[in-house]
Amino acid sequence: MLPDRVLGLGAILLAVPVGLAAWGFGLGSPRSPGPGVWPLLIAGSMAGLGVVLALRPDPGFHAPGSADSRWWSLGVALATLVFFAPALEPLGYPVTTGLLLLVQCRWVEGRPWRTSLLTAALAAALSFVVFRLFLRVPLPAGILPLPRGW
Repeated sequence: MLPDRVLGLGAILLAVPVGLAAWGFGLGSPRSPGPGVWPLLIAGSMAGLGVVLALRPDPGFHAPGSADSRWWSLGVALATLVFFAPALEPLGYPVTTGLLLLVQCRWVEGRPWRTSLLTAALAAALSFVVFRLFLRVPLPAGILPLPRGW
């Protein structure tokens, strides 16, 4: 329970300067939000969740696995993130994101193969479509042969 309280207080302490900086960016108006709106909402959420965690820690919480398994998972997660940036341009967003999510789901989270493959493929494809078609963000297609206009 003590780690929960410490993390909760840490979240609150981190949320205060983030909230103050967001306020300094300017909030704008409801019709024209300023650059500080999202950071302020995030800081408020972080502070609120920190209060909940500090006041009501989970009494049934037990640290997962052994220290070795956590270090292995952290190493795999960091390796995939290091791989992501240089592979993004040559392989493209859908392939690189799919590989990252597959590794994260399968070897970091320990999900079954079917779940990992399905999650990775759907999340990569859906996010690519949303960013490319709806938000007009030019993500690299890489090795995928996409029709013109994509």
